[in-house]
Amino acid sequence: MKLIDLLAAEVRNSAAYNSNVQVAPSVILWTDTLRQWEPALPLLQAAMPELIVLGDYAPEKKVGPAIWIKCVVENALPSIELPADRIPILYLPGVERRDLRAIGTCPDALKPLAELQYRGCWWIYNNSGRDWTVNAFLISNNGGAGLDVAKDEKSQQAMLRVLPEILESERDELYNRRLEAADFNKLVSSDPVRDLLSWMNDSKNCRERWDGARWQALVGICETEYHFNPEQDGELTAAELLCQRQGIWESVWQRYAESCRHYPFLPQLLLKVQPDLASSGESYPAINLSEEGYLEQTLQQLLEQGAARVRQSLQTLEQLHAQRRTWIWFELDLAPLAGVLGHLSQVAQKTTKVFSGVDAEEMAAQYREQYWQADDQMLKALASPLSASQQVLVQQILALIYTPWLDDVTRNFQGVIKSKGYPGSNQVNEATAEYAAGGEVVFFVDGLRYDIAQRLNQALQGLGAVTLSTNWAALPSVTSTAKAAVTPVHNRLTGRTTDRDFEPSLLDEDKDFSAYYLKKFLQEKGWQYLDEGDSGDPVSNAWVQSGDIDKEGHVKGLKLAARIDTLLAEVVERVEELLAAGWRKIRIVTDHGWMLTPAPMVKVELPKHLTETRWGRCAVIKDSVDSGYQQVGWYWNGAVSIAMAPGACSFKAGQHYDHGGLSLQECLTPVLEVRSTQAPVTISAISATLSDLRWVGLTCKVQAQTSAEGVLAVLRTHPADPDSEITKRKPLKECKCTLLVDDQYEGTTAVLVLLDDKGNVLAKKPTLVGDE
Repeated sequence: MKLIDLLAAEVRNSAAYNSNVQVAPSVILWTDTLRQWEPALPLLQAAMPELIVLGDYAPEKKVGPAIWIKCVVENALPSIELPADRIPILYLPGVERRDLRAIGTCPDALKPLAELQYRGCWWIYNNSGRDWTVNAFLISNNGGAGLDVAKDEKSQQAMLRVLPEILESERDELYNRRLEAADFNKLVSSDPVRDLLSWMNDSKNCRERWDGARWQALVGICETEYHFNPEQDGELTAAELLCQRQGIWESVWQRYAESCRHYPFLPQLLLKVQPDLASSGESYPAINLSEEGYLEQTLQQLLEQGAARVRQSLQTLEQLHAQRRTWIWFELDLAPLAGVLGHLSQVAQKTTKVFSGVDAEEMAAQYREQYWQADDQMLKALASPLSASQQVLVQQILALIYTPWLDDVTRNFQGVIKSKGYPGSNQVNEATAEYAAGGEVVFFVDGLRYDIAQRLNQALQGLGAVTLSTNWAALPSVTSTAKAAVTPVHNRLTGRTTDRDFEPSLLDEDKDFSAYYLKKFLQEKGWQYLDEGDSGDPVSNAWVQSGDIDKEGHVKGLKLAARIDTLLAEVVERVEELLAAGWRKIRIVTDHGWMLTPAPMVKVELPKHLTETRWGRCAVIKDSVDSGYQQVGWYWNGAVSIAMAPGACSFKAGQHYDHGGLSLQECLTPVLEVRSTQAPVTISAISATLSDLRWVGLTCKVQAQTSAEGVLAVLRTHPADPDSEITKRKPLKECKCTLLVDDQYEGTTAVLVLLDDKGNVLAKKPTLVGDE
């Protein structure tokens, strides 16, 4: 691992928090009183795109004054885009932590940032309140690189002088040896290609921070090996030679291609090189930029054409531009339209045919076989990193080719339901609510649409044997109705004509089904309800629910597309935790899918006086009168009549995202099963439960109940990993013990674990070190 990657990971890890007792920090604060890290800023920002810097206003470099930084952190400046899945990192050169903490004496220039210390967290040295100096990071075994660095002045000066080169070095190359001034200086001259590219990337900064010997060494190497003089010919000549890739410059190009993100300013230099007619666009960013402009102009012209012509044109454009996705400029995010074109052409191909079938099952078979890819590629097109104007352009093109197809296919599906009936009426419970006798987790993920489940299926490969099947959602396809139908306690529920908002009620008494009754009925059935972070006992059955797909869809609308992979990663992580805890089988179920349209769904009128309840894609009709729209019975009570919005339309205006209607996207639901292929976890004959856990300073006082002697207590950062223990193991005496934790772990999220004499986990409980 390169030190820059280790540094980035450690800075980001400082934002770790216990979701049971904390909210996510808004920002990571990085103070650097001595400005030691400042020379490596370009490299730091290339490795951490979420890094913003306090300084003179230079927004193109993500540098600015305090009030500008506040706007960036609050996402109030559309022109400054930070990664959506990363917590912003605020680097404060020349600032001490106490400058912000002492608000009364805080400099006026810093006062807008003072409140961030209460919503954010600090990257500080071993919880000491001190800055992470370069030397501290290199030598520390706790949060650093663990290297052996000489303390003499020459070595320390050399270390700071070549900081960017150190950070670009592999840790293993510097490990297990004493690093002195000579070792750091060797980093300067040992890699002339890196020096050449670094100089081309930022010539002024390199000349300022390089000593004379290093610069003269590079000049001599360039004259003898690369056939130009940096001082006399300048960086533009070097850029021309790099793009031409002749002779030894081919190896320089290959090096650049392998590590291009370490040289974020080099493309701007290469753009100044004017290619000749015979030039290969792969090494000339000017050609790529010209092609991007041509492609955008052509895509804009497609908006004046019909859907069939647009589909044909997209296929032709894909043949012309697909190769650019193999160029380095695509990896550097300089060819976003070439990237989104790949998805648009796939949507065009998959929506050429409006399919149908003799019944719902035949349409579902066709959708599973190929047409789900139209939805998947549409989402990937919406998720592509584009400018605001380009995003609008993509949405307009999708509205021409995807939405009409979605509407026609949905009307075909509604037609076969009207003539042949809805298969989900008698298949919901049989497929998803009758579970194995033991050792199985049922993992409910709200809004896991079938095409998204295909992505999840791929992400789960390697964790065990994975199978993907489908089922039908209970109608209407909304959470309140459909989630209840796939719970193991569905037989305790019914539907009354007085029930509201599609929520069933209890069979034995007229009360709404709620989370309280879900937990209560599961417990009565002998099932565990596992909260976030709880792995339970793999001997019985358990219900887990997680995932925010549906919630984010309602809140973010079209922006959901860019969040899907992050949300699925959270599901995969939870599955890994459960398998590590010994569960043999995890069945992932959902309640419904959803419909997402690039333009707001067309609103259709439904008089309010006809409805009891009206949502976007469905409405309860009073006294079962004829609404003029297709009507179905409520899953929980067929006497309740529900009107379905036709095609891809909505009873409400302005809806991009919604569900509850009658479409394959909303009603055909996935069922994923993950079976562990690891050897079964040994079940201990000893049982133990935790009665109490209290902190007195950094002393953890433990009380438990055990069925036998020999139970050990220990604190770990990961419950199943013995290597993550942060205390010594101590035996329980009279069911009690105390564990003393080093102050470096104060505030760390940990897990108290009880073990038998063979190391099997008997019980565990999450905690926060030092939490009073």
